[in-house]
Amino acid sequence: LGTLDFSLLYDQENNALHCTINKAKGLKPMDHNGLADPYVKLHLLPGASKANKLRTKTLRNTLNPTWNETLTYYGITDEDMIRKTLRISVCDEDKFRHNEFIGETRIPLKKLKPNQTKNFNICLEKQLPIDKTEDKSLEERGRILISLKYSSQKQGLLVGIIRCAHLAAMDANGYSDPYVKTYLKPDEDKKSKHKTAVKKKTLNPEFNEEFCYEIKHGDLAKKTLEVTVWDYDIGKSNDFIGGVVLGINAKGERLKHWFDCLKNKDKKIERWHTLTNELPGAVLSD
Repeated sequence: LGTLDFSLLYDQENNALHCTINKAKGLKPMDHNGLADPYVKLHLLPGASKANKLRTKTLRNTLNPTWNETLTYYGITDEDMIRKTLRISVCDEDKFRHNEFIGETRIPLKKLKPNQTKNFNICLEKQLPIDKTEDKSLEERGRILISLKYSSQKQGLLVGIIRCAHLAAMDANGYSDPYVKTYLKPDEDKKSKHKTAVKKKTLNPEFNEEFCYEIKHGDLAKKTLEVTVWDYDIGKSNDFIGGVVLGINAKGERLKHWFDCLKNKDKKIERWHTLTNELPGAVLSD
């Protein structure tokens, strides 16, 4: 089926996985002319969403393509590196029929050491069955990068909604039109709602917006920050994509992020969080 030459690098500090697809050799001829129009497709397993897929450009009429293209997954955590596998498939693009599969390889991400580029030159294999137990990942709705900072100058909590990565697709076109809402609860007078702008047709939106909640540092421990991501729809109700709650009653990373913010006044702390489709007592309408 041919061989594929590529390299992988997990940039731990920036939570990014860089996949550099160099070249392939001796691919199987797929077209009448004895050649192929190959491209490479990446897919993180387990993970079902379209946003989980990346692809290179197509090179025409060759069995020995050189792409030299780097594709990057953002919002990749240390936990993903233990749990997930990168599936790399080489396919033949066809104008008139379905694109055809040439060969694939799979790399468990735990084989990579953080911040070290690892080079691979691998023989492609026939299509491996996708394990149905992988569908557990469906409760994952994407990732969000949030920054928190308690500002003594502004006497308030600054919440930064920076970006989201591989959100679940809500629209028929395979994308969403996402925006983010934040609430600081309990919120008696319903004044704490903030909303970002809507980003059109993307599963990896960048918002870079910051909201300020005026509140005494001492009162923060009693509050929880609820962050929800929605898909904007004209003329019908907006779809809930996923959410995350930070605060003293949260667990794991979500608790740690809140704690680090309370502990380190005037220091901006950024973390990626996994969006899920459960929110305690959340208002599931917009």
